[in-house]
Amino acid sequence: MNNLSLAGTLITSPSAAFTELRERPRFWLPLIVLVVGVALQQYWYFSIVDIEWLKDRMYGSAEMTAEQRQAMMGMMSRNIMLWSSVASVAVIMPIMMALSALYFLLAGKITNVQYSFKQWFSFSVWCSVPLIIGLVASYGIMLIQDPNAQIGPSELSVFSANEFFQLPPSHRGSQLLTQLNPITLWTWAVTIIGIKTWSNRSWLYSTVVAMLPSAIIYGIWAVIAF
Repeated sequence: MNNLSLAGTLITSPSAAFTELRERPRFWLPLIVLVVGVALQQYWYFSIVDIEWLKDRMYGSAEMTAEQRQAMMGMMSRNIMLWSSVASVAVIMPIMMALSALYFLLAGKITNVQYSFKQWFSFSVWCSVPLIIGLVASYGIMLIQDPNAQIGPSELSVFSANEFFQLPPSHRGSQLLTQLNPITLWTWAVTIIGIKTWSNRSWLYSTVVAMLPSAIIYGIWAVIAF
């Protein structure tokens, strides 16, 4: 099964896709597509957004003095925001997937589900493939925008929870609610199915192992944000 077939099977029959991935782990194509895709999204967004409007939304209601706010808004130019976002994606995404693989490796050793780091890294990368669907949707949203569009980052995430609450980017809960969207739920579901396929354990075991990091991260994030 080639990479394109594997991607299609991940959508139509995740268990079969993970069975194939367990025997032939690979990750370069989806990793490159994801990193380049998200980096391009960030580049495109910061190229078209009304940057002064965005800075006002990000820092206008932030808890800082007027002088601090003015200095921050003056420092954050379009180019700085654009290239720092692109660089962050290129560095952070592979690191997060490696940390995810390390977690699954350690959890597997503890619970006697033994696979190599390469297998778990491949697992982590392919579990993120649904993000590509979200990227395509965000490209479509940006495609219909005029130059200097007044569109917030959360609006690129279709049906995110923040679309209902409309928290400004300066609010600490904005990014948290933006992450809660159908694509995130899809990646969680795929991860649970993958753990179930690789471990041959119960759905309870698979759900706990798959969701424990997210539960901890989102729980702490929610406490801090709200």
